[in-house]
Parts: sequence; structure tokens; C-alpha cells
Amino acid sequence: MPAMTTPRTQSRLQLWTLTATHVANDFYTGAVAALLPFFVLHAQYSYAAVAGITLAATALSSVAQPVFGYLSDRFQLRWMTLAGLLAAGAGIAVSGLVAGSYPLVWIAVAISGIGVAAYHPSATVEAREAGRGTSRAMSLFSVGGNVGVALAPAGVILAVGWFGLSGTALLIVPALVLGLVYAAVSWRRLFTRPAATSAATVSEHTTPRQSDDWGAFGRLTVVLAMWSVAYVGTSTFVSLYSIERFDVSTAFASIALSVFPAAGAAGTLIGGWLADRFGRLRVVRAGYLIAAVAVAAIVLAPSAAVVVAATAVLGVALFLPFAAQITLSHSYLPNRIGIASGVTLGLTLSLGGVVSPLLGRIADASDVRLVFVIMAALLVVGFGLSFALRERRPDPQPVAETTSEVPAEA
Repeated sequence: MPAMTTPRTQSRLQLWTLTATHVANDFYTGAVAALLPFFVLHAQYSYAAVAGITLAATALSSVAQPVFGYLSDRFQLRWMTLAGLLAAGAGIAVSGLVAGSYPLVWIAVAISGIGVAAYHPSATVEAREAGRGTSRAMSLFSVGGNVGVALAPAGVILAVGWFGLSGTALLIVPALVLGLVYAAVSWRRLFTRPAATSAATVSEHTTPRQSDDWGAFGRLTVVLAMWSVAYVGTSTFVSLYSIERFDVSTAFASIALSVFPAAGAAGTLIGGWLADRFGRLRVVRAGYLIAAVAVAAIVLAPSAAVVVAATAVLGVALFLPFAAQITLSHSYLPNRIGIASGVTLGLTLSLGGVVSPLLGRIADASDVRLVFVIMAALLVVGFGLSFALRERRPDPQPVAETTSEVPAEA
């Protein structure tokens, strides 16, 4: 009996460990946005300059993400999960220490972005294996990222509020602690390439074998680009919007930045359940439509408190389609799970980061409010484009179910 339960127990432990590392990894994504007001207030950066920092976190990542996804598919380099997490933490830790030099800050944040890019494809493939390819497991892993982003403002305020920008050095702690936990749980698998998940083995055991539908995946990517601009734009500008329009403190303005990903975590779980019950495409379309309305509410908000409430609704709405979009990408590219994950979880965020400096220039030239008007319009476009998407069933049988580590009948 112990031998029969050990694989399942190991898989559950692996999934929870990966979820914890996802918390730590995406903490650094959230930390970038949380640090921006401090760079404005303490280092006198302009809106365009802080938007450039957002670009630093995402620009190289936009190129690296598909590459890391390909490497994950081709070579099963599990160590990229750990290396990416540590690089993400190190870049953010250094950024405040070199705040006097904008180019050095840009480089440090870019290194963090590359680390995030390296982490996501490898970790997502591992989570898919550990969770036997179920939507529930993928939702759990995804929520870890939401939680990490939600915790970032509090962590940044504690570290930077107490010690100034040099306090970013303390932000390396989550990466170190969770990196050690991951290494302890996965040390036997860390530098191995499991033969059972090679392309040949997958081909042998997966029935029926579906082809990759790059056209459908391309259409999904365009829809996700609209999502990306709204997500990155909100993360970058919602605190600055409250400060500029309602003259609130940095601490109060950061409340919306914490509420946004926390609500996103709830939206991810709710969206996964709704997608299973009512269909993925209905959830995707509902999410974009409600998100557009929520952004309009931010534009028309009479007070900072209403901005916080509308941001909470926006967080739920934006993340309702999150799990559905991931599983759709896997169904469109069943032979390229790493690349699909890299684009869905990483490249689309990078696309939003590329647009962020333009939004910053618009904010400098007029006001931050106009940025949210633009995001509302893009979400409406995303809603319209979502009608070009189609379901693809049945999805291929999860790879993990064919491995010796996780038997099909557990």
C-alpha cells in the first residue's frame, strides 16, 4: 500500500512546492509595479522613466520566453525553474541599491524579468506533470502567481518604507527560502531529463495525437495582447492614478495595487470552475466585457475608495479567463506545451510591457486618466476578437499520466 500511495503523495508535494515557488517568482513581478511610486518620489523619475522600468522587466522577457519554452519542451531543463526564481529575486534586490543610476536600475530589473521568463515555461510543465494535466491543478499553480503579486506591495512597503530604496536588498529573501525548499523537494529530479516525457515517448503513449493549430494559437495570442495591456497598465498606473487625481498617500494608493492581484486570485479559481461548467469561451468573453466596464468605473470614479473597489472588480474580471486561456493554449499546441505556456504566461505580459512606455508618455503629456480610457477600449477590442476563438476537444491526454512516476490509476 505505501508503494501505491507514494507517487501520488510525491506529486502532490511537488505541485504544492511549485505553487509556493510561483508565489515567490511572481512576487518580483508585482514588486516592479510596487517600487514605481518610490522611484518617482525618492529618485524623481518621470512617468515615462518608470514606464521604462516596466519595459525593462518585460522587454527581454518577450524575446526570451519562447526560447525558454522551446528549451523546456526539447531538453526538460528542470533547473531553469530554480535558476529563473533566483535571478528574478536578485535583480529586484539590486535595483534599489543602484537607484542613483537609471541605466543600472534598468539592467537590474531586466535581469529580474529574464529570470521570470526562465521560470514560467519550465515550472508550468512541471506543474502540469505533477497535477496530471487537470484544470484544478493548473488553477492552483496559477493562483500562486496571483498571491505573489498581491503580497508584493506589502513586502515593498515594509522593506523600502523602513530602509529606503536600499531596503530592496531584503526582497531577495523569498527567492532564497523558496529556492531552498524547491531544491530540497526536487533535488533528485533537478538536473535529470526524464525519458518518459521525451517527444518519442509522448508520441508513443498519447492517443489520439492531435496536430498543432498555430492559426488558432495566433488568434488567442492577439486576444491575450489586449489582456496584457490592461493587466500591465493597471499594475503600473493604478497607484499613480490615485495619487495624481485624489492626492492620497503612497500607502493608501498601494491598497489598490494589493487588491488587484488578490481579486485576481479569486477570479482565477472562480473562472476555472465556471469554464468547466459553462465552457471556456463563455468565460473568456464574460471576463473581457466585465473588465472593460470595471476600467470605465475607474475612469469615472469620484473618490480613491471607488478606485479601489473598481480595481477589485477588474482583478476578478481580468482573471476569470486566465485558466481557460492556459488550457486553450495547451489544446491548440498539444505538442509544444512549453512554448504555449511561455507565450500564455510570459510573452503576453511582455507585450503589455512594450506598450507601457507609450502609455507613460501619454500620461506625461495629458494625465493618467487617459491611460485607463485607452485600456477600456482595448478590452472591448479583446472581447470582440474573442469570438474568433474556437473550442478544441478532446484535449490530448496529459503527459504525466504516461510516466512511471504518476500512474494513470492512482
